[in-house]
Order: sequence, then C-alpha cells, then structure tokens
Amino acid sequence: MKGKLIILLTVLVATLVACSENGTDSSDAKGNGKLSDELIVFNWSEYMPQEILDEFEEEFGVDIVYSTFSSNQEMLAKINAGTVSYDVVVPSDFYVNRLKEQELIQEINFDNIPNYKNISDEWKELPFDPDEKYSIPYMYGYDGIAYNKEKVDEPPTSWADLWNPAYKGHVITMEEPKENFNMLLQYLGYDHTNPTEEQLKEGGEKLKELVPNLLSFKSTPEAEFVSGEAWIGYAYSGAAAVAWKENKNVGFVLPKEGGIRWTDNMVIPKNAEHKYTAEVFINYLLRPEVSKKLSEAYPYGNPNEAAVEMLDDSIKNSPGLIMPEEKIEKTDWGKPLRPEKKKLMNRYFQKAKVE
Repeated sequence: MKGKLIILLTVLVATLVACSENGTDSSDAKGNGKLSDELIVFNWSEYMPQEILDEFEEEFGVDIVYSTFSSNQEMLAKINAGTVSYDVVVPSDFYVNRLKEQELIQEINFDNIPNYKNISDEWKELPFDPDEKYSIPYMYGYDGIAYNKEKVDEPPTSWADLWNPAYKGHVITMEEPKENFNMLLQYLGYDHTNPTEEQLKEGGEKLKELVPNLLSFKSTPEAEFVSGEAWIGYAYSGAAAVAWKENKNVGFVLPKEGGIRWTDNMVIPKNAEHKYTAEVFINYLLRPEVSKKLSEAYPYGNPNEAAVEMLDDSIKNSPGLIMPEEKIEKTDWGKPLRPEKKKLMNRYFQKAKVE
C-alpha cells in the first residue's frame, strides 16, 4: 500500500511540475475564474493561423468567434459602437493609448498570464503602457519600404524613392492618414508627432504628388507584391516578410529618414464578457510552441524570446525581421495627434486622394 502511495505521489508531482514548467494549463492560471463556453477575438486580417485557434478550442473546450479588421480606425469604430462585446482585441501601440484614454479597455490580471515571462525585456514597459497594466505585445515590426528586386535595380534608401516616376502605377502606400503622414512628415524633415498646421498642409501637397504614382492605398499589400504588380511601397516589414514567403524577390529596408517602429498588442475591452477566458487565451498564445507557429505563418517580429529561440534560421532571415541596430535606433514610435490636428490631417489626406 505504501509503495502504491509513493507511486501515486510521484505521478502527481511529475504532473504538477510539467504543468508548471509549461505555464500553459488553465489550472496554472491563478484566480477563481471559470472558462466560458465562448471567446470573441478581434484581430488584424491574415494574422492568426487557424491551427492555433483550433488547438485552443480542442484543449480548453471553448468556441472561438474570430473576426478581423483591416485598419486601426475600423477597429476603434467597432469597439466604440459596442455592438459586439469583444474579449480580446489586437490594436497597434498608439491605439492602446487611445482606447485607454476613452476608457474602452480594462486592466489585465497578469497573475493569469504566467507565460508573460517569455516576452523579451526589450518589449516591456513600452511608452504607450509604461506600467504594463493594459496590454501585452503580440507582434512587432517597422514601417519602411518593401520592394521587388526584379523591378527596383538598387535597394531603396529614402522615402523619396516612392515618388520615382519610373515606378508609376506600381507604388503602394498605407490606407490610414496617420501612417501616411508619419512617412510624409519624416520625408519632409519634420517631427511627425507634433507637426504645425503648415507642415501638415505641406505633407498633404506631397501626398498629392504621390497619388499619380500609386497602384493603391492598401495596408495589406502582400498579394500585390507576390504577384509582382507592386514594385515598391510604404509597407509593414511583416507584410514584406509574408509576401517573401511566396516571392523571394521581395525585400524590405528602413529609409535613411528613419521609419517607424510599432507593436500590435493584446488588450481586453471594458465590456468583455469573458475576461478570465481571455487571459487564459493570451497565456496560451504566449506558449513558445504556439507563438512559434504564429511566426512561421506570419513572420513579423516576435517579442516572445522563448519562441524566437525555436525558430528555423530561414524564418529568422525573413525581410525586416532582424534589422541592423543602427537602423533601429533611427526609427521613431508613432503618436496620435491632438484632435484639431488630426482633423486637419484627415482633411488634407482626403483632399489629396480625390484631387
């Protein structure tokens, strides 16, 4: 009997140690929460392998309702509308600030997310959430220049290359006004975080000059770069990397003017109905083996250092994933403009598009 008891205790301890090392089982998550039957996730398009969702549903018995957005503005509009009570949303960095200021997100219980330890220190205490209360980094990247090496002879060096008439009809730029003005104001040598009204107007005029060169305004130009329709564009590093998986001629550089660094981040809206399950889901996504699958499907920068260690070198060498340190030091974080300047910027943006 004593022998059986020892064997039973040994098995029990081994099981607990396994769960603790993994930091993955829902029973590891502290708190008295109970998993819900359903979880509503709202993320960028083409940013989550179905396999990851399926395996969560199977392991935890939770049905995931998954929907996507194509811009931060679209995301914010739907959160503001409140029609759907999303449980996990993935906004970009400065939109975390905006959601926080509008009291649309709530503090996260990090006790339920032990796998947060896998996030590199470099991606903690970020400017938009310095006290680490509201957000957890999901993926990161840079705004720079994607290009097709077959169509662009020399690697681009400056935002000015987008205006090159040799590329007429094959240039892509982002959809959002703020991202375009980050680029335009950097190109003009101004502070994109606090431009004057005159500088915004000048940026709008510069955008107007770019429009004849454009193939389209699109924040997810992967298909256009894969097909070769797009030759050069203002794009996310991750978009270039995703396109590169199917077309090895796609490259990515940061311009001499700097470029922008960013993170997309997991947050929990104020009206979420399944907060505990949301935290269990976030903890699951931070498992190294799960996060690794995310990078393999969508090779954006991954702040999960435990997952990055597991990646194959072919993924680590994707365009824009590992940038020279001196280039990264020149990048800036984006910041929202004050309402009156935002209104002005939006007006110049729309005017440039239609004229």
